[in-house]
Amino acid sequence: MKFSDVEETAWDELRPYVDTCVLPVTGLTGSEQPWEATRALEQLRDALDCLEIPYKGRVLTYPAFHFITDEECGSETLKRVCARLKNSGFRYLIVIGAKAELENILSESGADCALTLPPVMLNDSLPEVKRQIAQKLQQLWSANSEG
Repeated sequence: MKFSDVEETAWDELRPYVDTCVLPVTGLTGSEQPWEATRALEQLRDALDCLEIPYKGRVLTYPAFHFITDEECGSETLKRVCARLKNSGFRYLIVIGAKAELENILSESGADCALTLPPVMLNDSLPEVKRQIAQKLQQLWSANSEG
């Protein structure tokens, strides 16, 4: 479910079921041509489909974190956003990107799970990618429900 699908009056009812926040990370630098930005967003959309569709009702996708102008500054800002999302009441936070070069930034974001799904991975082995995501999420949710 996307953030824009949630109405203020329905949030209290949905809240107990939606324990996982997904933060998409586009990783734009601002130097992209319009078609490159479009391609990056389309690739991120494809990666998000691996989470949003099978886990609808449990995950809530927030607006994408689009720009990372340099690794250090972008990484620190992403960490702060992740911390704020966790503090807002979500039990789990997943960051997801569709660029291989985002792997370090995502893994250091403070999220409970960082997924980097570049287009080549999605194109070449989508069923395997979905299986791996399901396995990671089940491990995350199982490990944290026991403790």
